Amino acid sequence: KSNMIPICMLEIHIYIMPEINVALNYGTFGMDRVVKSAGRVLEIFEYFAHRQSPATVSDVANALEYPISSTSVLLKSLLSMGYLEYLQDTRSYLPTIRFALLGTWMFERLFSDEEPVLHLMDELQLQTSETIVLAMKHGWSLDYIRVLQSIAPVRFEIRPGSRRPIWLPATGKVLLAQLTDEAVTGLLRRLNSEPENKRVEIEPFLKEMAQIRRQGYAISEGSVVPDTAMFAMALSVQGSHRPLSVAVSGPLERMRRNKEKTLLIMAQTLKDPILGARRASDASNAEDAPMSHYRQGWVRDTL
Repeated sequence: KSNMIPICMLEIHIYIMPEINVALNYGTFGMDRVVKSAGRVLEIFEYFAHRQSPATVSDVANALEYPISSTSVLLKSLLSMGYLEYLQDTRSYLPTIRFALLGTWMFERLFSDEEPVLHLMDELQLQTSETIVLAMKHGWSLDYIRVLQSIAPVRFEIRPGSRRPIWLPATGKVLLAQLTDEAVTGLLRRLNSEPENKRVEIEPFLKEMAQIRRQGYAISEGSVVPDTAMFAMALSVQGSHRPLSVAVSGPLERMRRNKEKTLLIMAQTLKDPILGARRASDASNAEDAPMSHYRQGWVRDTL
């Protein structure tokens, strides 16, 4: 827990997960492949999305470890473009509705008729009280596109929009299990060929993939942050939807203690195809959807 930041308020203990290193945010290739100015603008957007309140130049600079002068120039540029407004009384900046609308069309395209996805996340949190994560495959990385923070007295916060290497957390492993062993092997060989990546042993990883396919879920413990655990299952998707997974995450000991109960809750909540379920032609072929053939089989056996 030495690399976590404790915040105690009214007997509630929150551990905010720090970013382990830049590579976890920007995928396999790290920040060296990102144009600095473009990367900083997007990090400012993510900062405001997480903060959800006005921020001064110093607030942004300190949080993102930018020079004050560069931060001031970037914020003034975004102000001129209409993405930020300036609050004179507090000398702080606040995103405008133009900022808020940037990605709404993407979310609507993916989930406009898929309210059950959001409902099942609410249901999982109601029954487990833990952090619920919706993850989307993005190349060989994984994006946490929606996060419901835990309502438990002791909890870990995961920042929405976080990016993780797909081979580390359970949310990524359960999606990799959709691929063939040949595809997974190719990925791991590519990763192992780059010196900045920690080597992943291929044979043990393939055995883990086989186990995930048999049981229909993935579990990771301390894969990104120590003393945490995550249980993940894939969502049955059809059509052009990118692969999605949903996870329950929390403190390691509590997750271990509630393992069987949590997995049963997840099985019951995710037992039916979610994405594309309203399209009859897809629903009739639900067994052909990625993951459904073994996840749903495990659910039937469990229930």
